[in-house]
Amino acid sequence: MLKHVDPDILKVTNAFMYTEYPHKSFWDINMKDADYRKALLELLTSDPDVPLMLYVHILYCTELCWFCTCHIDKATKDYDLRLKYLETLFMEIDLLKKFLDQNSLKPNFKEIHLGGGSPTDLKMDDFDRLTEKLGLLVDIKTTDEFSIEVDPRHTTREMLRHYHENGINRISIGVQDFDPEVQKAINRIQPIELVEELMAPEIVKLFPNGINFDIICGLPHQTNETIRKTAEECVRLGPDRICLNYLHLAPEFAKHQNLMSDGKYGRPDRLPDYYQRKDLFVTALETLSDGGYVRTGYDHFSKPTDAVAKAMKEGRMRWNALGVTAGRYAGVIGVGVHSYNTIGNHYFQNVYNVPEYQQVLARGLFPIFRGHELNQDDLIRRDVIQTLRSFFSIDFVSIDEKYSINFENYFGKELAELNDFVADELVEIKDRAIIITGKGHQFANTVCYVFDNYKKDRPKF
Repeated sequence: MLKHVDPDILKVTNAFMYTEYPHKSFWDINMKDADYRKALLELLTSDPDVPLMLYVHILYCTELCWFCTCHIDKATKDYDLRLKYLETLFMEIDLLKKFLDQNSLKPNFKEIHLGGGSPTDLKMDDFDRLTEKLGLLVDIKTTDEFSIEVDPRHTTREMLRHYHENGINRISIGVQDFDPEVQKAINRIQPIELVEELMAPEIVKLFPNGINFDIICGLPHQTNETIRKTAEECVRLGPDRICLNYLHLAPEFAKHQNLMSDGKYGRPDRLPDYYQRKDLFVTALETLSDGGYVRTGYDHFSKPTDAVAKAMKEGRMRWNALGVTAGRYAGVIGVGVHSYNTIGNHYFQNVYNVPEYQQVLARGLFPIFRGHELNQDDLIRRDVIQTLRSFFSIDFVSIDEKYSINFENYFGKELAELNDFVADELVEIKDRAIIITGKGHQFANTVCYVFDNYKKDRPKF
């Protein structure tokens, strides 16, 4: 249970989760193909060995989960749509290959991640065509990690063996919750036996980089008892990592989230409130900790032997839109609808709309929807936010030396705002450091919000 926390502290509900800084809503829709080409050329010319991830977004899901805010275009059983999308995705990969060849560039891809959508909805021969096409950009055999997101409702042991044979060495399984009533309320009926089938010892050993479970906190019908049982089942099944995300409720964007109200469009009023979500998270946290998992940042956990746990100890752990990473790459090049890029001091995001995606590529242009060039202040604040979110503390000296500033002078206003957090025992400021206390760990994103220079309506207690 959430112990000794004043309920008034829990009034803040609108702090960003900071999958990037600044938030995408502040990016420039006028940044397009030419800006992307320039940024990519500058990065790979100035630092050809910079380690990168190749992110591949596979569109479409067979069924729509009502909690989802991922961009999947729509849920469909029409496989022809997947084939058409795959061919368009291949056009983008070919365009990227052409650009790289024309400029004698060879990205240093250390990792590949297949996300979605549901990449495991692809038939095996189409998966093979995809990996063959990716081979134009990267030698899969030389990468440190090749991972795929797995929907256990549509994945078999045979499929996992095939992925392994084609270079996949890490999988992330979408669990969300093991309770049948919760599953029904989010339109994701997924008996635990489906996950157990994929966690057989002979399968687990095929993925030496580990297996991740995605769990969501704050779903309809979740109680402390149900989430404790879900966490206990996670401990029993033994994945290497667990991502315990809070439900991102954005029905204005994902209208289907309103279906969580008895399957009919209406306000999803059976959801745990903000206090209850925090309480649920702590129940799961305590269960996972008792089961031997260590907390790796704000909402992730791993076994002590996992690469992320080791990276956290060594200060190399990083956070991005895909979660915590072992810090093997410094940037992301993404292909596919809605995919994102982190290229040097630039962000870019592809278009959301499939017809537009096809039309832009047909013109020989990269399908960029918006972008952002980070200025020095962005870089400093991103560093502070990500460090606090990942490690729950920051040493002023490290920022002073890295950016040639004086932390107290630069962030005088923000340090004054943190006094309210100090009074509530969520934060300590001493020895030229900010330390988020154990009590404050559940509110790290709110602490980070203080350093956000783009949101003017910062929370006040």
